[in-house]
Amino acid sequence: MRLAQLTTSAAIAVLVAACGGNESQGTTTEVDEATAASALAALHLATSGEGAVSWGERTFDDGVYTFTDVVFADTTPDDDDAEAALTDEDGNAIELDSGSDVDFDAVRAERMIVAAPRFDDDGDVIFDRLSIENATFVGEEGETSEGGFTRLLLENPNAAMVADFARGFSGVEPDEDEDPDFASYRFDNFAFEGLNMASPNADEDFEFTLARFAMSDYQGDRLGRFELSGFGFAGTDPEAGEIRFGFDEMVIENIGPSMIDGVNRGIAAEMASQAGEALVEEAGAVDIDSYNPFDAYDSFRFTGLDANIGGVIVNMDSLSAAIDERAGEVVMTSNMTPLVVRPNTEQAFGAQLALGLGMLGYQQIELQGGSEAVYDLDDDRVYSRGENYFEMTDGFRIEAESDLAGYMAYAREAMRLSTAMQPGDLDGEDMMAIFDPLMINRLVIRLEDHSLLDRALTAGSAAQGMSKDELRQQAGAMISLGLMGVPAEVPRPLVSQLSEALVSFINEGGTITIAVEPEEPISIGTLVRAGETGAFDFDAYGITVSAEPAAE
Repeated sequence: MRLAQLTTSAAIAVLVAACGGNESQGTTTEVDEATAASALAALHLATSGEGAVSWGERTFDDGVYTFTDVVFADTTPDDDDAEAALTDEDGNAIELDSGSDVDFDAVRAERMIVAAPRFDDDGDVIFDRLSIENATFVGEEGETSEGGFTRLLLENPNAAMVADFARGFSGVEPDEDEDPDFASYRFDNFAFEGLNMASPNADEDFEFTLARFAMSDYQGDRLGRFELSGFGFAGTDPEAGEIRFGFDEMVIENIGPSMIDGVNRGIAAEMASQAGEALVEEAGAVDIDSYNPFDAYDSFRFTGLDANIGGVIVNMDSLSAAIDERAGEVVMTSNMTPLVVRPNTEQAFGAQLALGLGMLGYQQIELQGGSEAVYDLDDDRVYSRGENYFEMTDGFRIEAESDLAGYMAYAREAMRLSTAMQPGDLDGEDMMAIFDPLMINRLVIRLEDHSLLDRALTAGSAAQGMSKDELRQQAGAMISLGLMGVPAEVPRPLVSQLSEALVSFINEGGTITIAVEPEEPISIGTLVRAGETGAFDFDAYGITVSAEPAAE
């Protein structure tokens, strides 16, 4: 069974169901055995082996069915048959790229529980809980494959979601127009735990583990919690050697409509792409007038990054962000603790990295950053507050200050165009229309050297056999010469400022600052058009480039 095919079978339902939260497993709805039996038949679980599911024993107690020694069989066609059957609207064969092959013929579980199967008021089958426990992947001729999972748990799904599970249990291939409609699903908890997989092929070496992939309280336009924890991948590459990537946890709380809509549209686009079709957006699918880009999530955190890519070691404690709506404003913050990149010289890529770092006098690279921005609901204005920076320890620091008006209008225009047109249909004027509502009140970007410039000059002078002063003079001359080729539409005073600032920065280090401080707010779209047409009012736009030498 190929992982890419699991979306239309019971085993798929098992693997796609990688979601859940803090499971309650509370009281079970009362249901009589006759009703439960009828609902079980609608789930294609009445008789062992009639669909994709078979079992050794089944019992019924207090509204709960318990199945033991459960097998989910592969009823999908072979890859060659499936690919031969897929054509686009012109009758041309569609070639599928399913990525790396992880093949197995069945999934065998010690136990499956279906709690309170019944029918809702519309006559559709539902249940309180589905649990599939202690499962292994079964390879050819019944041999246990390298992998399995500890538990899948689904609580209180709606009828649309149950119907897709039932279709998977039936073993019947869905029609082309029966792709799962993930946007129609609703559930309280959907959890997938203890996944582990390894390559069954002797010439491949990889192992994948996932402690938990979980979602909770999904109501269509909002998801209470998303969790991915205990993620690990390890393998070897003939050239790079050891490859390892893992992290402790990624959690997003209270995911809102703007992110949910983006995810659903992304899924739809990918499914259309796999079918060789263009994604057709339904008119009015997104209510542009009520679209709120800030209703994406309340908080995000990512912890415990640990990676080794052929000797390039990457570690980071945490990356976090939050969106907090208060009285009359939305406050957005982010923080990245030091991301450390260092070499392991016993591996190929690590040895190359160590050589490059050594030329600059570094043993490792350490990056960190943070930001705070405020959106004023009444003025439709977003501005920076506090420290907004990105820096490399003993290297450089970039700081930014911004004050932009018309942000909501800009975001809604971007959403309107993205839903009304295909990406390839957007031309330059369409892109400018997106930025027309976004007005610059003030924008300042500063680059401060913290020794990286001097380190680069030292390395460059040694490589070219000249002094640092000679290299500075050479670099300054190249900058001046290069800026002579700037298009005539760019005002010469701006070119002169840029040249003087860059040459000063190279010669003396310190800080280089680029500022846009117009007399009146200026549209970004207007600013770009002015640059293209030559109608660039340099003084009115308040554009300056300056350099400040490093303190003695």
